[in-house]
Amino acid sequence: MTKAEARLAAKAAVLKMSSDEKELASGAICDALSGLQEFKGAHSVFVYLGTETEPATDEIVGLALMLERTVAVPRVRGKEMDAVVISPFTNFKTNKWKILEPVGGHTIDDIDVAVIPLVAFDGLKRVGHGGGYYDRFLSTHNCLKIGIAFDCQCVSDLQVEDFDIPLDVLVTEKRIIDGDGEQANIYGEIK
Repeated sequence: MTKAEARLAAKAAVLKMSSDEKELASGAICDALSGLQEFKGAHSVFVYLGTETEPATDEIVGLALMLERTVAVPRVRGKEMDAVVISPFTNFKTNKWKILEPVGGHTIDDIDVAVIPLVAFDGLKRVGHGGGYYDRFLSTHNCLKIGIAFDCQCVSDLQVEDFDIPLDVLVTEKRIIDGDGEQANIYGEIK
């Protein structure tokens, strides 16, 4: 399946989800993510700020701040993306893609865990919106790459390019896929 075909199929599947389904799935994803040892042990966390077609990340951000982790979120600068440190008092503005970005703040490069959005996935292969921002960002940051998605965004036989950075872990509301390719449901049982 080409990237374009994967984007169309996954976006159509997400559009079929109700707001309640998205909210419940986002909560389950946050619970599963917060249970990962790598997330619990991280000192610095980079987390995207979700839109209505992506799993909500406000609980993840809130939890990381509550645990007194350094929390950074994306801010686009031309064709690049920076990790900008936030606090509970950070002000945000909406960018041209209707995504919240912090106003002011300082950037960091030392990131332990990156929580990454995607449009479609096949195992640990991901397809984003096509701008390459995350691939460029991840190519210069040595961190654990955790993708989060609704399970309906899964596709088969996804064709990716050499420059597409794979995930280390993928979390949905139904399963966790790790680097060994093992798939576990959210209760930890291997499928």
